Amino acid sequence: MTIATKTGELKQRCKWHVPRSLTISALLACVPPCQLASILDTEPSNEILERVAANNTKHCAVAFSVLREYKLRNLRFEKEATVSVQVTYRPGKGMAYAILESSGSPKLAAIVGKVLASEADSSSPEKLGRHLISPANYEVNLRGTETMAGRSCYVIDLVPKHKSKYLMKGTAWVDRSSYDVVRLEGTTSASVSMWIGTPHIEVEFNQIDGLWLPVHTGAVSSGLLLGTSELEIRYWDYAIINPDHPAPSRAADSIQQSRP
Repeated sequence: MTIATKTGELKQRCKWHVPRSLTISALLACVPPCQLASILDTEPSNEILERVAANNTKHCAVAFSVLREYKLRNLRFEKEATVSVQVTYRPGKGMAYAILESSGSPKLAAIVGKVLASEADSSSPEKLGRHLISPANYEVNLRGTETMAGRSCYVIDLVPKHKSKYLMKGTAWVDRSSYDVVRLEGTTSASVSMWIGTPHIEVEFNQIDGLWLPVHTGAVSSGLLLGTSELEIRYWDYAIINPDHPAPSRAADSIQQSRP
């Protein structure tokens, strides 16, 4: 057998023993990420994040009002409180709120009051940008796509760039057509307090007058002093506010009629 014959046989063996998947992987490794995303019918993670951030900026420019109902339950002490609140958000001013009705444990109701005060403070123009989903606050990883709430969504992992009780380490479901967030799930990237710890939070959004706004929030926390607590927030009766007119006010006795 000649050297040429042996060389031909060796090439033939190598040809048949190279896994096809390895060949495909090698080819894909040579494709730039932006082109690869196009081939796989997805988009680069950073581009999705930038589009979500752009939507957030638009939403923050719209004034609205909403009724919220907070239900806080403490499992260790078997106590609960319900607080109904009118919330108004205005660009350049932030969030304002008025407690319309409160029942149950006064101590738990006071905790709800602190949650509201903290949210109002974080919504001020100088602080709002610190906790929005944006390239300044997060790194993201595109996990894939799936259907959520009847919408085709990108599923992205959120990794905060710094620790904050207003940033979430978890997952976001982003509508593939509008780039609005449909659902959020995760834990705060920093402890809220030594008594509450880092709560696990789930937020559901729905489209209202062209804006994707929260309609339900659930949070579970476990702290040293209070043990396990559950917070549920329901949102209803959203109203987009005309900048030239004041927000509609609601009396406490109208809550039951507005509540779904």
